[in-house]
Amino acid sequence: MTRNLLITFSILLFSLFSKTAVYSQANIASSNGYTVHITIHPVSIVPSGSSCQYGYNYNVKLNYNISFSGNNIPASLYTLQGTIGCGSSIHFYDLPNNGGNGNVTTQSNVWNANPDCATATPATLLCNTAAIQIEGPGIAAQTVIITLPAGGPLAIELNDFNATAQKDKVKITWSTASENNNDYFSIERSTDAVSWSTVKTIKGAINSSALISYESFDENPFAGTNYYRLKQTDLDGKFTYSASRVVKFTTGDNIYAYPIPNTGNIVNFKGIVQPKNIELTIHNISGTKIFTTTLQTNAVELPVLKAGVYVMTLTNKVTGDISNIRYVKL
Repeated sequence: MTRNLLITFSILLFSLFSKTAVYSQANIASSNGYTVHITIHPVSIVPSGSSCQYGYNYNVKLNYNISFSGNNIPASLYTLQGTIGCGSSIHFYDLPNNGGNGNVTTQSNVWNANPDCATATPATLLCNTAAIQIEGPGIAAQTVIITLPAGGPLAIELNDFNATAQKDKVKITWSTASENNNDYFSIERSTDAVSWSTVKTIKGAINSSALISYESFDENPFAGTNYYRLKQTDLDGKFTYSASRVVKFTTGDNIYAYPIPNTGNIVNFKGIVQPKNIELTIHNISGTKIFTTTLQTNAVELPVLKAGVYVMTLTNKVTGDISNIRYVKL
């Protein structure tokens, strides 16, 4: 597809907390440096009444999650709406132009001649195709078609998933409306949304029909952009992922370390006025502390480290300011 603007999109189908039910995500990249991530999942059929001997009118309830990543993220898109196809019937819905998560019920009130209002589901009515109409800064008006494979009950029903910077940490929260054979959650982090590592593991409720809220922290986020996602693992070992969240994290003074990547053991710091006030701690990617010292100058000799990625935490013992720096050892 050729356009005057550099606009690309990819359709990713992935199981989100489910063995068979599948959420579908559309990723629409702008020419301005940001990407819109839209997740849609048909939840239930909403009939107009409980009596349907001769048929009934109905709408479709959908869960959605709309997030942004990248640079130059706008306050709002120009247009964000869609339709979902249930067999030969089309249902319209509107989505918030500024993103967020929640649910929406279509308003098309389509007629179904079958007397199955008590048992109908998105799967039985073949609600398996969504069309998203989107337009915004750097995104030309376009329609993205998504296939929504129908399936069985969700391993969990996720209400929300958020990550926010708080001083020297990142707070990660999520909640579930129900859980079915859910063993545990893993919080995963990445600096490029490609390579991921586990930050924390949180035990699930296994089975629950009540609202449960979860909270955890990443105590050692990288300076710059951090991506977070939630991995859910069943009792049988099967696992699936959530959509990702982005946190741009900066703390403390403008302190820089070099050289990074480093083939040796000497690290220099720029931006430290009184090095003897600074405590340096190094954690590996799993969060385990492997070295700590108080600086004497703006250069320090580290112990011999294995090749890999580490987090350097610089704490000002006078002011309490903290800076986290991603350190790569070759």
